[in-house]
Amino acid sequence: MSKRRWIPFHVSALLLLIGSSLFGQNTEPTPGIQGIPPSAPVPSTTTLARSSSATDAARYLAGLPVADSSSLSSLTRDPRWQAYAAAMNAAFAQLEQRQLSNIRVWRSDMIPPGGSKTCLYYFSGPDFLYADAFFPDCTTYILGGLESVDPMPDLSTVPQGSLDSTLQNIQISLNTILQFSFFKTKDMREDFQRGQLKGVLPIIFVFLARTGKDISAVDYVSLTSSGTVVSGNQGSTRGVKVNFSDPASGAEKVLYFFTADLSDDGAKKNAGVLRFAEQFAPTNSFLKAASYLMHEGHFNTIRSSILNVSGLVLEDDSGIPIRYFTPDKWTLRFFGTYSGPIVLFKNFYQSDLHQYYQASAPKTLTFSFGYQWNRHNSTLILAVRK
Repeated sequence: MSKRRWIPFHVSALLLLIGSSLFGQNTEPTPGIQGIPPSAPVPSTTTLARSSSATDAARYLAGLPVADSSSLSSLTRDPRWQAYAAAMNAAFAQLEQRQLSNIRVWRSDMIPPGGSKTCLYYFSGPDFLYADAFFPDCTTYILGGLESVDPMPDLSTVPQGSLDSTLQNIQISLNTILQFSFFKTKDMREDFQRGQLKGVLPIIFVFLARTGKDISAVDYVSLTSSGTVVSGNQGSTRGVKVNFSDPASGAEKVLYFFTADLSDDGAKKNAGVLRFAEQFAPTNSFLKAASYLMHEGHFNTIRSSILNVSGLVLEDDSGIPIRYFTPDKWTLRFFGTYSGPIVLFKNFYQSDLHQYYQASAPKTLTFSFGYQWNRHNSTLILAVRK
């Protein structure tokens, strides 16, 4: 594999952290190296009459009220959690105004209706939030990255000090994606290993709760080399399967996250991930802040796999290089601007992409996307198979 890695309470202190960290940044972040319909529901801020234990756990971690009957209900009366909830509400309200509402308008105008019901999102980390924003009509979400999947403990049994630490870790982990639309993967992997709640699942829970979803089941699974999902650790590639419902549409949905090295060498050991995705072709494939991995010679297998299974690819310039979308197979549309990669990735400038932008006079974006945190510099490419 390439040596370059994927970059995918005190009450007053908590509010200071959120205020300075989520809202105070106005300069471009340095990413690590990685590998809601128009009437989208706003998660309820009133106490629920009933809910599953997984949904209650997700809502607690997201700073949202839980069912009165939940074992977590008493924890939400803690002033530290209430301060956390207020800060999370403010952060997500700003995200809704700045990003998500604008994405919904763009999506309804630009993404062809009636397409695939599967969103394939490699190098994603736990980013269900943007997968749901761009592809809310999908019923299957397949996410993958280097980050681990660890079992979620019963939160009612976790010591209070550990819970407080967990909530603080969640805030830190969410910092860049709420402010800039991507995770700093090196930092994220370190954040996800602190405290008792480890791995991607706590953040996935937060995003499910904050997008109004109800979780019905969580199963720890793995994949065989042929792409068959089996329970526990029987397969070679470990992951999680989360069944949930979307009250806005009434649809029953499923999210998979698999921990996998997707470099050429890693893909040999994790072939099941590719075989599994093939079963859902043609997919809506999504690539954001993908560290330009597929621009190099160490990720040829995953790049070819995405191109083979996709009916649609939505990406920034860090995903698949534009030269692979040949005009005999793909219809291309361009949005925003292309000024080249940020300094960290300056070697991956695409002169042919620049020419496309010069010739097509693309529409401006009303939201930021990828590493270019300023929407005026963001690049968005939509490729649809002919």
